[in-house]
Amino acid sequence: MLWEGLKLMGVGMATVMLFLMLMIACIEWVKYLNRNFTALEQQAQKARRKSGNSPAKQQVISAVPVEVFAAAITAFEADSKTS
Repeated sequence: MLWEGLKLMGVGMATVMLFLMLMIACIEWVKYLNRNFTALEQQAQKARRKSGNSPAKQQVISAVPVEVFAAAITAFEADSKTS
């Protein structure tokens, strides 16, 4: 009885190890396939950082005041109550 349990444990652990090794191999394969894209993405990020440091280019922030949202909600609720 004990011997069968140990055999089952060994087979189960071997199956798990094989599955994990297969998963690691697939991850490495995907990493190999994406190596060119990763290098291009890193270059693009460096270029964005360099251009972001220049004071000539500023981003325009468009924010809607809270009062506008409150008025829209009030109008929606008023329409819902009358319908």
